[in-house]
Amino acid sequence: MLEEIKTRSVSLLRWSERYTKTDMVYLAGNGFWLALGQVGIGITALLISIAFARFIPKEVYGNYRFLLSIFWTLTAFSFTGISTVLARAIARGEGHAYQKSLRLSLIWSMPMVLIGLSMSSYYFLNGNAMLALGSLVIALIGPFMQTAYLYGSFLEGKQAFRDNAISGITLNAIPALALIASMFMVHDPVIFLLIYLSTSALTGFVISFIVVRKHHSNPNIHTAIESKEFGILSAHFSVMNILNTVSQQVDRILVFHYLGAVQLAIYAFATAIPEQIKTLFNSVATLALPRFVKRPLEETKKTLIYRLLGFSALAIIVIGFYILVAPLIFSVLFPAYHEAVFYSILYAISLVAASGVVPVALLEAHAAKRELYIYNTVGPVFQIAVLFAFVSTMGLLGAVIARILGRFFFLILGVVLTFIYAARVQKMNSSLQIPL
Repeated sequence: MLEEIKTRSVSLLRWSERYTKTDMVYLAGNGFWLALGQVGIGITALLISIAFARFIPKEVYGNYRFLLSIFWTLTAFSFTGISTVLARAIARGEGHAYQKSLRLSLIWSMPMVLIGLSMSSYYFLNGNAMLALGSLVIALIGPFMQTAYLYGSFLEGKQAFRDNAISGITLNAIPALALIASMFMVHDPVIFLLIYLSTSALTGFVISFIVVRKHHSNPNIHTAIESKEFGILSAHFSVMNILNTVSQQVDRILVFHYLGAVQLAIYAFATAIPEQIKTLFNSVATLALPRFVKRPLEETKKTLIYRLLGFSALAIIVIGFYILVAPLIFSVLFPAYHEAVFYSILYAISLVAASGVVPVALLEAHAAKRELYIYNTVGPVFQIAVLFAFVSTMGLLGAVIARILGRFFFLILGVVLTFIYAARVQKMNSSLQIPL
C-alpha cells in the first residue's frame, strides 16, 4: 500500500515537471527536510518573540536588537563569503575544504575583532557603558560564532538536508531556551547578547564535531590548485558581501538612530514573521546551489523564468493568507505591539521578490565573479540610499517602503545579470570553437 502511494506520488511529481520546469522529486524529497528545519526554527523564533514581548520592556528589547545589528554589521568585515564557497567545494567533492574553511574563518575574523575593540574603547571613553560592553562581547565571541556555523555549508554541499534541518533546529533552540531562562533573572541587553552569542558558538562547535565525524571526508585528497582557488574565491565572495551585509542591517541602525529603541522594537516585531517566511523561501537556494553546480548553465537558464513565476505565485498566496491572520496573531501573541500590525502586513509585500535568491544561487554556483560583484555593489548601494532617504523623512513607514523597493530591485538586478552572464559565457564558448 505504502509503496503504491509512493509510486503514484512520484508519477504525479514527474508529471508536474512539465509545467514547473523543476526536478519536483528532488524538491519534494529534500525540500521536506529544509521546510521542516525552517518550521522548527520559526517556532523557536516565535516562542522567544513571545517571551520578549511579554516579559521584557520595549526599550530593553530595542537596545538588544540594536546590539545584534551591530554584531551582524561587523560580520561584514570577516570571511563571510567562505560559507558559499565551502558548499560549492563540498558539492564538487573537495574533501579538504571544511578543515581549510575553519582556519581561514578564524584568521580573517581579526578585522572584526579590532573594529569591535575600537568601538568598545570609543564608547567607554564617551560614557556609554551599554554599547562599550556590547562591542566588547561582539569582539571576543563573534568570530567563534561565525566559524561554528560553517557546518551548515558543509552539510549543504553534501546534500545532507535531513541532518542540516535537525542541526539547525538544535542550534536555534538551545540559545533560545537560555535567553528565555535569563529573562526571569535579568533585563539587561548586554547580558542577553552575551548569552545568545556564547550559547550559539558553543552549540555550533558541538554540532560541527558530530557532523564531521558522521560525514567524514579525507582532508588529504586535494591539489594545491584547488586549495589556492578556494582561498581566492572565498576572498572574492567576502569582499562582495561587505556592502550587502551592511545593507541588511542599516535599516535597524537608522531606526534606532532617528527614532530610538522603542520604535526599533516595534519595527523588529513588524518584520519578524515576514522574515521567517522569507527564510523558508530561501531554502530553495539551498536546494538549488548543489544542483546548479553540476548542471550546464544553458539548461538552468532556460527554466529560470518559470521558476521565478512559480515562486512569486506561491508568495502571493502566502501574503494573502498573512494579511488575513496578522491582526489575530498580534492580538493573541504580541498584544503589546499592536501598532506593528500595519507595518507587518505592508512589509509582507516584499515576499513577492523573495524569488531573487534563485538567480543569485545560479551565479554563485558558476562563480560568476564579475556579475556577483555588480550585484553585491549596485544592489546594496541602492538599498542603503533609499533607506537613508526614507527613514529620515518618513520614520518606520519609510523603512518598510525602502525595504520593499530594495527587494524588488535586487530581484530585477539578479535576473538581468544572470542573462548577461549566460550571454557572456555563450560568446566565449563560441569564440573557442574552431571552424571546420
